[in-house]
Amino acid sequence: MALNVTLGDADRLAMIGEVRAALAGLLAFERYAWDERGTLTLRGHLEAPPERAYGEIRARMERLGFTPFLRRAGGEDELLAVPEVIQHTPQRRVLPAALFAATIFTTLLTGALNELPECVGDWAGIQRTLGQVFGSPAALAAGIPFAATLLTILFVHEMGHYVVGRLRRAPMSLPYFIPLPPFISFTGTMGAVIVQREPMEDRRTVLEIGIAGPLAGLAVAVPLLLYGLSISSIGAPPPPPPGCQLVQEGNSLLYIAAKYLVFGQVLPAGNVDVWLSPVAMGAWIGLLVTMLNLLPVGQLDGGHIAYALLGRGADYLAFAMIGVCFALGVLVPDATMWVFWGVLALLIGPRHPPPLNDISRLGVGHVALAIFGLVVFALLFMPTPLRTVGG
Repeated sequence: MALNVTLGDADRLAMIGEVRAALAGLLAFERYAWDERGTLTLRGHLEAPPERAYGEIRARMERLGFTPFLRRAGGEDELLAVPEVIQHTPQRRVLPAALFAATIFTTLLTGALNELPECVGDWAGIQRTLGQVFGSPAALAAGIPFAATLLTILFVHEMGHYVVGRLRRAPMSLPYFIPLPPFISFTGTMGAVIVQREPMEDRRTVLEIGIAGPLAGLAVAVPLLLYGLSISSIGAPPPPPPGCQLVQEGNSLLYIAAKYLVFGQVLPAGNVDVWLSPVAMGAWIGLLVTMLNLLPVGQLDGGHIAYALLGRGADYLAFAMIGVCFALGVLVPDATMWVFWGVLALLIGPRHPPPLNDISRLGVGHVALAIFGLVVFALLFMPTPLRTVGG
């Protein structure tokens, strides 16, 4: 339902009386103002702790046709009453299922193509390699270890968001996986997104939903990475096929530590590095996707964590991170992909939207959790995610 924004003065005075009665014992306000859209702004002070008061404030204001937003302004508690009640639409199921099925196919095909010894090269090479994969069930099945590893990590990551969101009663969509065809991507997917169908309730909710995905994904990615490394080999890079270049994965602090744990040495060392099994490659891409999601920008997972911890101060961190992306892409060899991510971060929006209740702050435990999330980002960060090593 929506409130008529053309209320006359008498009607608005009557509405103020109803609002004052509805908020009795919750918010005492001394000043109010209407804008041209019918939004009502109240300034005063809460009469109960915000984490306890907000739920009742929302229920009462929705009965009057408003969605309330709580925030601090000028040293006072401010309630912004928007003349609309958020309508909850039915969950979409067919499109998420279709996209997930498509992503299974693209990651399976990508994994199978990665196992072929020859370089794709031109259009004739693309046709030849596709013919090899589709002409042999065994060749296509060779992509299963890579696809299963990567999709397990991504699925658990998204379910972390979804399950915690449902526990916190946040209306969320099922995950929408993003398939990418081979030859334009070495992953077969850009990961997945979950659509938040209304603002989150408070900063604690923002943090818990935001960090649940990366932590859940890492809980399976790290064991899979260690297993994948244990069946990988180390040595000098093999000569690439004629006219081609080999691409080597980048290093993060966590990845270097994992290689040391498995092989007992810091790699790369000179011309020697690990050459990944399909499972290890899928797990490494899972780490890469987690790192990119943890960029402290906008509504990425890292943006949720940063806003929960810093509030509007997270805007400065977001713009600084975008500046770092462009600097890395321009100044660091083989790091041009960071320019793409800097542009994408600007397009999706660096600023995180405020929750409905932006007055409640994090407790000590949640502050520690948010700081831990930023530390995880630092451990996963790769200045050069991919580099060419031959050809």
